[in-house]
Amino acid sequence: MISRPQATIHLANIAANWQALDRLNPGSTTAAVIKANGYGLGDHMIAQTLMKMGCTTFFVAHIEEAVNIRRLLGAGARIFVLNGVTLRQARIFIDKDLTPVLSTDQHVALWAQAPRIGCALHFDTGMNRLGLSPDRLSSQAETMRKLQPLLVMSHLACADEPDNPLNAQQLKAFAQIAAAFPDVPASLANSAGCFLGHEYAFDLTRPGIALYGGSQPPLGITLQPAITLEALVLSVFEGKAGQSVGYGATHMLKQDTLLATVALGYADGIPRSGGNALMSYLDGTPCPVLGRISMDLITIDVSKAQKAAKPGARVEFLGYNAKLEEQAARAGTLGYELLTGLGYRVKRNYR
Repeated sequence: MISRPQATIHLANIAANWQALDRLNPGSTTAAVIKANGYGLGDHMIAQTLMKMGCTTFFVAHIEEAVNIRRLLGAGARIFVLNGVTLRQARIFIDKDLTPVLSTDQHVALWAQAPRIGCALHFDTGMNRLGLSPDRLSSQAETMRKLQPLLVMSHLACADEPDNPLNAQQLKAFAQIAAAFPDVPASLANSAGCFLGHEYAFDLTRPGIALYGGSQPPLGITLQPAITLEALVLSVFEGKAGQSVGYGATHMLKQDTLLATVALGYADGIPRSGGNALMSYLDGTPCPVLGRISMDLITIDVSKAQKAAKPGARVEFLGYNAKLEEQAARAGTLGYELLTGLGYRVKRNYR
């Protein structure tokens, strides 16, 4: 028996999520953001799965990620590198047919000296993170066009808040930028941006977390969980009323309680902030986490799942019951962090 935590990666669900997003904006190309090792779930398996479904455009953050994906997928995929290009990397971009996303004046100046193999131009419309200033268009538009960009893009800051006025402001600003490149495909929508309306889709959408079951889609759109995270029960015992649970004695038992200790902890990516907050599921029954989360162990209340509470039983911490966004909210974090934080001890199984 494997005692390590187990993560089942549901490749069919990831594919179904991509298809659902692709149907949402039929006039646009649907790419896939697979940076950070496919949000912690395995970029190789995910890229291969989505390529078979018809996805041919991928986004990563670093050139090393892009080189690995190029080696895996071959020449049929367009791979954009979001963090741009340096002088030392330029030859790799050219040799591997990778597409840099240019977001600084330095990027533009460097790439102007390179052979014309294509690039993306990333403009800042309100994020204030990475992006060329739209003001540059008045003096440098022709220089930028000579780069023969394959894509013009920007990034939404508040797409997960549909009523935030910044969304409309960014849309207006980006539409003006896109108009300066009439023959170049444009991209604005990230995962949550896919749900804001067709006017945000432009020519290409860039879903990331939505592929993996995160984000909050509107009614009528269902995203399937990409992962089921389970860990084994190590012991089952009775805690007495008045006793405390875990480091710091942060939880006091108000009554006699059947407890179970589970082989999972913050070394595996479960945030310590989830102590006294997260919900686990044993045989489909909710079992709250009691006390602080330790490096390797978590204590849960199994009083309502006594028949299933035995050493060796599997407890779900992410999945069809323990939904990603709900667990993230309980821990005061984001689904992104839960997925990308999964530790090396978590064995990943692909289905």
